[in-house]
Amino acid sequence: MKFYKTTIHFQNSSSSISLHVPAILFKAWPVLRVVVLVGLVLLLVQLSTTTVYDGVLGHVLSDRSSLNKELSQIEETLDYLSGTSADFLNDEKRLHSKYGLPVPESESRELATGGALDPDSMLLRKSSPIFEKMTVLRETAGRLQGKLENNNSSFVALTRFMNQNKAMWRFVPSISPTRGRYASAFGPRIHPVTGEVGKMHQGVDIANDRWTPIFASADGMVEIAQLSSSFGNFITLNHGNGIKTRYGHMQMMLVQPGQFVHRYQIIGYMGNTGRSVGPHLHYEVWVGNNPVNPLAYMLPGDHSVD
Repeated sequence: MKFYKTTIHFQNSSSSISLHVPAILFKAWPVLRVVVLVGLVLLLVQLSTTTVYDGVLGHVLSDRSSLNKELSQIEETLDYLSGTSADFLNDEKRLHSKYGLPVPESESRELATGGALDPDSMLLRKSSPIFEKMTVLRETAGRLQGKLENNNSSFVALTRFMNQNKAMWRFVPSISPTRGRYASAFGPRIHPVTGEVGKMHQGVDIANDRWTPIFASADGMVEIAQLSSSFGNFITLNHGNGIKTRYGHMQMMLVQPGQFVHRYQIIGYMGNTGRSVGPHLHYEVWVGNNPVNPLAYMLPGDHSVD
């Protein structure tokens, strides 16, 4: 092998070193410079790539953490809505029981979801917890949506049924037509004026001061509003479905035949007109063509079927 002799002199010194360098190094120097340059470039690329990768990875992890937090919030919301849906179903059950309707079962509100997954979807779900959580939440949301839609449909039908019943109940007597003490009950009695024994008393007498207000006990049409020899100022209300109420011995009547009245509307004032021994209201309830005990059509307190 051929060598070149190289002498190295040290500055400010008389010392020197002689080296024998293979000639091939001088021939390979241009190549070595290229290799070194390429190495430096690759090093810079690696450093840049690592820096960018770390930045992107940090950003992705931050986004993943934020997404996971949002998914957790969505999961809490779905849990709350699921609980609310269960409360709605319990309320609906109570309403069905109240109105004598079949009580709905919880299973009837559940919808089947999902199905067989293809291998790619299964692999993706197993390899990505976020995707798995999103899939579960989507399925939960689908079931909850179906449950709420069923609840809504059922409540719409139940509301329609309740409104129909309420419309009918408005015409059913359910309150006391005035305030006072019960002076005479429904049934046979000794007539306080004629003294007749065993005469059927077809209503109840409620005594109070003159001019005490008298209310319609249900919605209806004024059928009779006239002066009677027996009942004095006398009113009959027709509530439909064969139900009528009668009010006698009024001091004053405030309605006319053919007039429509509402429950709690003042139709007159208590008095002592007709065959009466003191200020009171004679009140009757008729179903079909028969008088019934009015107390059966008076809810306690100020309650009504509304």
